[in-house]
This record gives sequence, C-alpha cells and structure tokens, in this order.
Amino acid sequence: MDIFDGLHYHLLLREHVVVGDQSLPHHYFSDHCDIALSFTTDGFAPFKKRKHTAWILLVFNYNLPPDERFQKDNILCVGIIPGPKKPWDADPFIYLLVRELLKLAMGVSAYDALSHSLFALCAYLITCFGDIPAISMLMHMKGHNGLCPCRMCGIQGIGILDLRNKMLYVPLSRCNHPTPTDIVEYRPETLPLRLHDSFMSQAKAVESAPTEVQREELAKEYGIKGVPLLSALASLRFP
Repeated sequence: MDIFDGLHYHLLLREHVVVGDQSLPHHYFSDHCDIALSFTTDGFAPFKKRKHTAWILLVFNYNLPPDERFQKDNILCVGIIPGPKKPWDADPFIYLLVRELLKLAMGVSAYDALSHSLFALCAYLITCFGDIPAISMLMHMKGHNGLCPCRMCGIQGIGILDLRNKMLYVPLSRCNHPTPTDIVEYRPETLPLRLHDSFMSQAKAVESAPTEVQREELAKEYGIKGVPLLSALASLRFP
C-alpha cells in the first residue's frame, strides 16, 4: 500500500482546488506533473547535555519512488525552530511555508525541459505526521495531558483521586472508578471519532469565544486550543 492508494488521495481527485474562499477550476492532481507533499516536525537535542531542544521542519516529496522519498538527499528542510524549549505555538514558524503552499496550490510557472515550454506546476500538502507532542502542537490541541487528549476520538480522561496529582488517564471502562462519571464504558469499536468538520467547528468556537474564561472552558472540553494555521490548506483533513 502506498499513499496514492489511500482514501484521502482518491477523494481529493474528485475535488476542485480551494484556496481561501475561492474554488479554482482545476482538480487536485489533475495534471501528471502535480506533486504530493508531506510535512513533519520533531524536537531534537543539539547538545550532549540535552537541556535544550530545537525543532526541525521537514517536507517530503511523495512523487519520488518509495525507496527514495526519505533518503537524506531528497528531504527538504524548510526551517528550524531554535528553542531552547518546545514552542508554545508553531504557527509563526510555518507561516511562510503555508503561504508558499497556497501559491503552489494555485500553480506556479515552471519550465518543462522536454517540451521546451512553460506550464503551471501545482503541489499539494496531503499529510502531516509526527509524535503526539508534535501533532498536538500543529493541530492546536491540548495534548496527552488534556481532558480530551486524543486527536482521533473524543474520549475523555478522568483524574486520579489525589489532589496533588493533576494527571489524567483514559481507561475504556470506568465502572470501578470511585467517582461517578457520565460515561461508564467506551467500546473500542464505537469510540466517538473526531471528523474534520466537527473538529474545525469546535476549533472556531474556541477561537471566537467572547471571553478568555469561556475560551479556556471550551478548550478544556474539546481538547482544542484554537484554529490551526495548517487548516488554511484545503488539501489536508483533520484529524
């Protein structure tokens, strides 16, 4: 199985490219020269003492053969967030990248050496990946310590009965928990999955909350802190 066998890619083939509020006349990947891209970020310790971290921003070209895509010479390093700690918000650091991707979605003039002519080259970011802290940062989510920690479903955490310990955990069954909970048991096959439209609706509700207190309450309930900048790219689907 390859990325081009996935449902997301095949759904995009039927859709018109959207940039902002504008629906463009061409479909995603309607030209054989169109490029599929992926983005990832992760923290690393540049020094031996590991007290400081930096975050690298990488782009991969899916049009390359699978055995070449992730080789070092073919990886595009588009930036490094210098640290010394994990950024609270990655959006300012990926703003220029998103601007470039929006231009590439509309098409940029490129030269075809075979036909000796210019053509409109399009590229679309169709996936982002990373570990939980990285994806939580990109999606503006509370993360694994939040009341609603999972980016894939709406399962809610419950606290440990110790006022000094603020950690939450997410068991499927809560029937033996001393404190009564609204949901006694989650079944793995019927978890309340997050969908793109509901995710964006909740993110916008948090963003437009009239007061800071209401915003924090909604962020805690949904596990979402606001609208992620990457949602400007219509070729991506959350979660």
